[in-house]
Amino acid sequence: MKVKDLIEMDIDIDVYDNVCDDIAIAFVGPQELTEEGRKRFAKTLELDIELDENVCIVNVEDETDPEKWKSNLKNAKQFFWAAAGYCPVSDYERWFGEL
Repeated sequence: MKVKDLIEMDIDIDVYDNVCDDIAIAFVGPQELTEEGRKRFAKTLELDIELDENVCIVNVEDETDPEKWKSNLKNAKQFFWAAAGYCPVSDYERWFGEL
């Protein structure tokens, strides 16, 4: 499953990453992205996730580049924190739409 699949789900779940647990925020779905939001978070939407009953783990590692996890983590954290409303209103309205 990918992040793009998660955001379509009617779910309320804590989100962490698989390297250092730095994302650490709740996600409440479903969430709708605008075209600009899909472009802005395109790489994050393709990250693999694992779900259990209480937690979502985002796989930020990259087998082809051992240092890429840092960039993936930064982008994933920005996405999930913005989805929770921790961004300027103008950014939220630009990236997220109404269902």
